[in-house]
Amino acid sequence: MQPICALVLGRSEVKNYANVDLICKIAQQEKVDAVWPGWGHASENPRLPAKLKESGIAFIGPTSPVMSVLGDKIAAGILAQTAGVPSIPWSGDGLTAELTAEGTIPDETFKKACLNSVQDAVKCAERIGYPVMLKASEGGGGKGIRMSNNKEELEQNFPQVQAEVPGSPIFMMQLCTGARHIEVQIVGDQQGAVVALSGRDCSTQRRFQKIFEEGPPVIVPKATFKEMERAAQRLTASIGYIGAGTIEYLFNAQTGKFFFLELNPRLQVEHPVTEAITGVNLPATQLQVAMGVPLQRMPQVRAFYGRASADTTSSIDFMKDDYVYPKVHCMAARITAENPDDSFKPTSGKIERIKFQSSVACWGYFSVWTHAAIHEFADSQFGHLFARGGDREEARKTLVLALKNLEVVGEIRNPIDYLVELLGTKAFSENTIDTSWLDGLIRERAVKVKYEKLDVVFFAAVLRAVRTFEARNKDFLEAINKRRLGLLHQVEGACELELEICFEGHKFRFAVKRIAPDGYELAVAGKKFLVQVRVQPDGSLLVSLDGRVMKVSGTEEALGLRLRLQGVGTVLLPTIFDPSELRSDFNGKVIRYLIPEGGSVSKGQAYVELEAMKMVMSLKAGASGKVSHLKGPGAIVQAGEQLAKLQLDDPGSSPQLELFQGDFRLSGAASKVAEGASGRALLALDGFAPRSSAEALAQEILGSKEQLGEKLEHALQALERYLVVERPFAEAYCHGLSEDLAVARVIEAEADAAGLLRAHAQVKWRGELVAAILKGLEGLQAMPKETERGDREDRHLDRAQSQKLWQSVREEGHWNKLSDLLTELSELPPTAPMYAPVLLAARRLCQNVSAEPWEKRLQALKLGLGRTEAYKVATGPPHSAGCNLLAHLLEDKALQSKALEVLVRRSYRSFGVSKDSTIRVAVGPGGLQAKWKFRHPGMPVSGAMTVWQGLCKVCPDLAALRTFLSGDLKILDEKNDPSRVSRLHLILLGEEAMTCSGSEEKFQQLVQEVHQQLRSVEAKLKAQGSAEVILTVPKRATTLGSNSDEPRYAFFAERSSWTEVVAFRDLHATSLCLLEAERLAEAFSLEHLPSVTCEDAASEVFLASPLEGKAAKVLHVRTVSHTRVGFHPSSNNWASRLEALLLASLHEMECARLSPKCAGAEGRLFLNLTALADIVALDLFRLLESFVAEFVARHGALLQSLWVDEITLKVRLGEESAGCQGVLRFTAASGGEYMKCAGVWEEVDPVTGAPARWKDLATGEEREPVAADGRLRARRAAARKAGSTYAPEFLGLLEAALVKSWATFVRRREDVKPPKELLRPLELVVNVNGEVQEVEPRKAGSNDIGMLAWRLLLRTPEFPDGRSVVLIANDVTHQAGSFGVAEDAFFKKATEYARKRGLPRVYIACNSGARVGLVDEIMPKLKVQWKDASDPSKGFEYLYLTEADYKSLPSGAVVARPVQGVGYALEAVVGQGLKSTEGGIGVENLQGSGLIAGETSRAYNDIFTLSYVTGRSVGIGAYLNRLGQRVIQSVDGPLVLTGYSALNKLLGKNVYFSQDQLGGPQIMVPNGITHQLVQHDQEGAEKIMEWLSFVPRDTWSLPQEVAPLDPPSRSVDFRPTKQPYDPRHMLAGAMQNGQWVSGFFDRDSFVEYMAGWGRSVVVGRARLGGIPMGVIAVETRNVERRIPADPGNPESREIVEPQAGQVWFPDSAHKTATAIRDFNLGENLPLLIFANWRGFSGGTRDMYGEVLKFGAQIVDALVDYKQPVFVYIPPEGELRGGSWVVVDPSINPDVMEMYADQDSRGGILEPAGIVEVKFRAQQRVDLMHRLDDRLKALDERQKSAPSEDLTQEIRRREEALQPLYTQVACEFADLHDRAGRMKAVGVVRESLQWASAREFFFWRLRRSLLELRLCRDLQAADPKLSAAAAQQTVRGWLKEETGGSCSSDQQAVQLLQQMSVQKKVQAVHGRALKRQFHEVGEELARSGQLSGLQRCFLRCLFPGAQGAQSEARPRSEAPKVGAKELPGLLGNVAAKKPA
Repeated sequence: MQPICALVLGRSEVKNYANVDLICKIAQQEKVDAVWPGWGHASENPRLPAKLKESGIAFIGPTSPVMSVLGDKIAAGILAQTAGVPSIPWSGDGLTAELTAEGTIPDETFKKACLNSVQDAVKCAERIGYPVMLKASEGGGGKGIRMSNNKEELEQNFPQVQAEVPGSPIFMMQLCTGARHIEVQIVGDQQGAVVALSGRDCSTQRRFQKIFEEGPPVIVPKATFKEMERAAQRLTASIGYIGAGTIEYLFNAQTGKFFFLELNPRLQVEHPVTEAITGVNLPATQLQVAMGVPLQRMPQVRAFYGRASADTTSSIDFMKDDYVYPKVHCMAARITAENPDDSFKPTSGKIERIKFQSSVACWGYFSVWTHAAIHEFADSQFGHLFARGGDREEARKTLVLALKNLEVVGEIRNPIDYLVELLGTKAFSENTIDTSWLDGLIRERAVKVKYEKLDVVFFAAVLRAVRTFEARNKDFLEAINKRRLGLLHQVEGACELELEICFEGHKFRFAVKRIAPDGYELAVAGKKFLVQVRVQPDGSLLVSLDGRVMKVSGTEEALGLRLRLQGVGTVLLPTIFDPSELRSDFNGKVIRYLIPEGGSVSKGQAYVELEAMKMVMSLKAGASGKVSHLKGPGAIVQAGEQLAKLQLDDPGSSPQLELFQGDFRLSGAASKVAEGASGRALLALDGFAPRSSAEALAQEILGSKEQLGEKLEHALQALERYLVVERPFAEAYCHGLSEDLAVARVIEAEADAAGLLRAHAQVKWRGELVAAILKGLEGLQAMPKETERGDREDRHLDRAQSQKLWQSVREEGHWNKLSDLLTELSELPPTAPMYAPVLLAARRLCQNVSAEPWEKRLQALKLGLGRTEAYKVATGPPHSAGCNLLAHLLEDKALQSKALEVLVRRSYRSFGVSKDSTIRVAVGPGGLQAKWKFRHPGMPVSGAMTVWQGLCKVCPDLAALRTFLSGDLKILDEKNDPSRVSRLHLILLGEEAMTCSGSEEKFQQLVQEVHQQLRSVEAKLKAQGSAEVILTVPKRATTLGSNSDEPRYAFFAERSSWTEVVAFRDLHATSLCLLEAERLAEAFSLEHLPSVTCEDAASEVFLASPLEGKAAKVLHVRTVSHTRVGFHPSSNNWASRLEALLLASLHEMECARLSPKCAGAEGRLFLNLTALADIVALDLFRLLESFVAEFVARHGALLQSLWVDEITLKVRLGEESAGCQGVLRFTAASGGEYMKCAGVWEEVDPVTGAPARWKDLATGEEREPVAADGRLRARRAAARKAGSTYAPEFLGLLEAALVKSWATFVRRREDVKPPKELLRPLELVVNVNGEVQEVEPRKAGSNDIGMLAWRLLLRTPEFPDGRSVVLIANDVTHQAGSFGVAEDAFFKKATEYARKRGLPRVYIACNSGARVGLVDEIMPKLKVQWKDASDPSKGFEYLYLTEADYKSLPSGAVVARPVQGVGYALEAVVGQGLKSTEGGIGVENLQGSGLIAGETSRAYNDIFTLSYVTGRSVGIGAYLNRLGQRVIQSVDGPLVLTGYSALNKLLGKNVYFSQDQLGGPQIMVPNGITHQLVQHDQEGAEKIMEWLSFVPRDTWSLPQEVAPLDPPSRSVDFRPTKQPYDPRHMLAGAMQNGQWVSGFFDRDSFVEYMAGWGRSVVVGRARLGGIPMGVIAVETRNVERRIPADPGNPESREIVEPQAGQVWFPDSAHKTATAIRDFNLGENLPLLIFANWRGFSGGTRDMYGEVLKFGAQIVDALVDYKQPVFVYIPPEGELRGGSWVVVDPSINPDVMEMYADQDSRGGILEPAGIVEVKFRAQQRVDLMHRLDDRLKALDERQKSAPSEDLTQEIRRREEALQPLYTQVACEFADLHDRAGRMKAVGVVRESLQWASAREFFFWRLRRSLLELRLCRDLQAADPKLSAAAAQQTVRGWLKEETGGSCSSDQQAVQLLQQMSVQKKVQAVHGRALKRQFHEVGEELARSGQLSGLQRCFLRCLFPGAQGAQSEARPRSEAPKVGAKELPGLLGNVAAKKPA
């Protein structure tokens, strides 16, 4: 028999398992013989056996009447009383009855035992006494039963019982206290026999539902139990019971009495207990009974009664014979989905896993399995375990062990751990329990899982932390897979989290770090714990903590975390809810609320009833208050869902959690784990959370006691690990990609993208660590010398020497590797701020690590001092003769004197110390010293000067210094000379001094010591004229830091009371003068920053903070160069040297800006050239002016990025022989004009050497040098903060771009010189009449609105005589560049100004959208009328003003209504007449936005419009850019409609992290809004000028031709192939194999636009023979279109759409149409289309994507085109189907022409396609039979002697020839697509050869342009002349000149250029005027407005005008004479010339 499974739905049991009709239907359908009902559900329904009997199907169980009477608890009680079975007091006391004929209790007897109302129940309870049990007779399994202790509980419980078992009769029993629940298992057969199969003890119950069952019931004496069995047998036998049943008794162990409880006419779920102790299989027994087998014939029953297996016939009297008492004990436990922590309330949900292994001693079964679920309609029991043993204790222990090995994981709760604890209680073990025992334990919560509180908290934190990290990682990987934007922000901080665990009255705050893939650090209560966690496949965790391992798992539920700890049990960590929120504890259905809406409830009082798993449960309030219902009866609710809201009576009474602050000590756990610093560093560099600060970790790595080689190895590993992550990102940032684009590139290119992104997200900390490591490397000691081995005769090395040698070799390899890594680190992109710390440290070390070692340079200097004169050594470069090197030689007795002399000469070489100067060096008892005289630089030799005396004292130690100062100081040579001043140098040597130089703290102590010594000898110093003292301390030689070639300096001055001037620390005294540091310190607080050493010049970096005001900081890079530049007008060598010096200074500034201190600081360069320049000052000024212009043009981007606003050059003028004659101070500064140059004579103070006064170069008048305007500085800083350039300074950027374009233009044109004035601006302002007028540019910053405009006269290479362009710019420094009414009006007028003049209009967009605001003046006056002033939470009625405030406002400021006794209630706030509304604050600005939007749209149609987006462009600003169509975007200039922060607020979460995600390049470039992308504003200015180079002078002009360097007649070298190629190579040429292969257009002239959008088409602008053209070409390679994922939609993902080459897709078709419109409108460009399309993509996706619409737009754009259009099918190209249609010349025959290359193709379908349609297989077969000789022979044979073999041979031959003839057919079809046919049928004008196509199109283009210009002149001369007629006229003129047809385009061009067409056009114009006058005259004559004289005069003036032929119009509009004007005109003429 094959089993059949019938599935039922998971819903209420009456719908499936208890559905009698459904059961019977299935039984009949499957033709079964019998139905076994099992237990529960329909097994007790009398309808089932009755209905089955009607169908002839046996029911395995009692008959329907018996089931009816016994299954009803009331009837069973009456029958028990009738049979004499003892009963307890109940509602049916004393009732007896005889069964009716139908086998039922008489109705009237039955009803006497029933309770029909609450009143009946109360009355009965009062009779029998409380406590009572209220029961539904049809209930069971704990359903429909309630205990009541009093009347109130009874009244509440009665409706609950009714609800749980609807329609069931209800009865009442007295509660038998202290009783045991004992059952007797009986079975009756069809012969009337009844057997009692022992019994079960089911006393362990909660809510009257069994938990444990066991048998035999050893608590009952055997004799008493025998009486129970006999009574049960009598009862069942008396009614003819058939089948299995259970008689239930209550047994009082104290009295030994028992009472009948009920009879269950079915098999019980715990029946395996009986089977285990009796050996009788009950289901099998039931089946045998149903088959009619007598009980006494059943082998298992006979064995139970002790009958031998051979004895099969002896009779058994079951009422008299005794069975063999069981020798085993069985104990069972029910496994339920109930919550033991919440009174065993049922739960529902999914089950993830059930783990149980049955054994001999214990087995179990489960109704569900892994990945199943228990729904809310199911019974809570889903499993049962049965344990057996020799006695009760053995069975108990077996069950405990089985439960401990049982594991159930899922959403449900289960009581497994609770059952284990229950089985271990003393009461259960000693068997002293009763039926109320467990309910008491539950009520008192006496049984709990034993655990350590802090362990539970800790492992809960571990579980939640690990799951959080895993979830984050999963989300991150999913986001990577979806290519989401903002990935770095998503992973940022992903390895750190904070969480709170609330448990048992305390709140525990954990800070968790993921420090390794499986390592975590948890910090709590001041302690840290390290754990290693392994996630198991089942989701559980193995947590390793200090050597012990704990298996942890858990489930998050609505009520909290259910934590499972192996060996401990399950612990619930409850969620702490607001006590005012009443929530459900489980899934269920609302039955009714016990407290009415708004009613009061007390703490602990039930407020609602829910039905769950067949039971009605009441929920109690946790606090007192008023209830508000949130659900309705019948509502399905989930666990944790809020049911009601509670208005607390006492809000402060709810319990508060305290933060745990005690000793967090885990059981058996320490808190420290040793781990290597290098390993922790590598993990942190991989993106895991660091466990310490970067500095501390670096110190651990490099400060350890390891060998140098190990330290270097650890450092190198860290640097390499850092670079492994950053290399791909740095490469992307170098290419100017934004963060999101860089991430996208890394995801595409790298396999471990997730790991790289995770690490890069922590780039800030990682950079700090690498920077700290690099800083630590400076202090490493030098490498061991090879000479340390010594000269040993024994060449064999011992072990120690071998290891030492190996260590040396290893370290040398590390240094080489370090050099490579430092080089790579120093080349990280400085534009990426995250690399700043690393760059700063790496650049400082990079030179040192690659330089000569210290010892080698020191030895070289020693040799030099011994062989070379001192003055020559003094001029050496710093790395070979630096002051630190020289200072170290002062301890060398042999060289110290010369070393000191060189040191002095080197330091004072610019102070008049020449090679002839005397340096007196002496070595005396006090040590070494030197004396010399010097003067400050810049002093003219002819003027008065002050000579200083210098003394340098070398002190071997600090004691010697003290001795020197305390002795007789002799600095001056002449005594008491008051005019002499001196400077004292103290050089401190010795180990102590070296130590001080390496420690800031110790050096400061040394400085303080020297200060005290100087103060003590202050009088001596003054007597010696000493004004300054300089302390010099050599630096210690380390491996890397030793390469600093300057010692430490401290500067002390008399003017500061001999305290150190801290700002000048580490500055040589001579540098103070040369760098003008003291002058700088007068206005700024200076911070001296370390610099990167330069080879040829000494640079110092100062961060200057203003002493007064709030101006921005200034970063000064001040450089002194002693190099002779050699200014000479005829040579450019000086310019190269000067450029190198300035670039070195810029490099210093770039490095300095890497420090966060310098953020937002302006930049200024100062270069002092100390070498004399023999040149006139004015000539030098002009040279420098020209140099700066070119320097700014070349390096403007760098200057912009470094915010350099000022460059100052100081040059000493004079001949070497004559000495210095003066100083030129040259300054280029942005003071409203970008880098404006100025020069002055500078005179210096003869004493201090500081600049004293300045004079004008030309006039000699005294004047101040260039000074920065504070207001302008603030505006400039504001613009830079917005990511842009201050608007007026864009003029300078454009001028720099012009300089650069001219430099490129003249490079190969020696005869061309650029004009002097390249850009002349005239500012556009609105005059008092509201009209735009031109004025000289106002002072920058004087504008009072946030919009500026200029008309620029630009002298470009294309227009050397000048062209005009209108420039409009937002001033972002004025109210953030927002658009107000004034800005809108001005923008419109400036645009109209450009439109009226036909001038190109460029808009520089940096704005924040329409201005928004509130009326500020009303805010402080605002009042609120509250509904209840004492309780503002109830809301307010209106806002109002007091009467006084209302009257203080101007009329119209507000709209308000008077309110008696209050004031004026506001209805509207207008703000009219108030200052805060000037310029608009709301809808008036939106109206203005519409105004300028319309004007911009019109401007695009009328003139050339171009927008450059810098900083940002928001709202209407973004729309203006789009409406102007052509957009250049800066990478830092997003176009957005709404800011990302506002969108995040709208979405309620942070999904966007930057404006770039909304409108950055990654959005605007691929969607075609942005045509070109630039990296900075300088490049933006260059791209503007580049675009303008293709644009005509005005909207009526044709493009400007320039003389080409690329001859038009040259051939085109690059040839397109059939294989895919880059079409840009075809257009522009390319380098191939090191050789230039020319393209179609002039070299370097092609510029691509919209490159990121519609990539299957390439568009751009280029020049052909110097003539600008628009270009459209086709991409032949496959490309991809990417649509980014939207961060606002978690389900979105990046979409990648592949696009085939030579096909138009929606985006590329749209791009084509857009480009054609752009070329046509405002640019007037001729267009060349390289047509190579196979058609349009017509798939579903692209048809939905509107490819049809965009293809039609191509036609629309061509129809409107006004310039020549050439469509050319290139070599190996093809044009087919719809793609031909949209570019066919017939669309616009006046301007369009089509050409085809000789090797091109054109047709409807491709050959392979048309062959399948028009040259089918059968036709190819016919061709075979006609051409193939073998087939012809076979055909002949077949005709003569037909056979099947011949037929097969013919078929085989056809199949063999089919591929070949398919090729023949394709070739035949291809012949129809050749250029020859295209020309023959007239669809193309000519067939061309590719190599000469360039020359052909050049002449054709020139001819077309000349003809077009002439035709337009003719149409202007005669407006009625059509384009075709004009063309016909011009061609007629050409025929007249040639006497026939024009043979070539070149000849036509020459004729048109030579032809005198002006007279011809004038003649046409004259005839047009005559015709016009005649027509008007006729009109006037017909209307009677002309007199006879006037008519006669008209005919005399214009004879034959009526028949005159109309022809043309000059370029200016022809005057039109109308009917109104003519009579007056003729009247005037007639008056002068009477007839």
